[in-house]
Amino acid sequence: MIICSCNVIREHDIRAAARRGCRDAKAAYASMGCDFDCASCEDLAEFLVEDERENMISVDKSAA
Repeated sequence: MIICSCNVIREHDIRAAARRGCRDAKAAYASMGCDFDCASCEDLAEFLVEDERENMISVDKSAA
């Protein structure tokens, strides 16, 4: 699903950036060479980064 129409960034792109270590949506966009244009996607992008990072923490705890 496309999250950012301005930069054509998809959900899987944002989640991948979070898995690479980006801690927020701004860092995720920057890692792809982008920045927010209209910013209508910012809240959803932030949610996706947080969700992916929480999933990573859950996996780490269950592996221990």
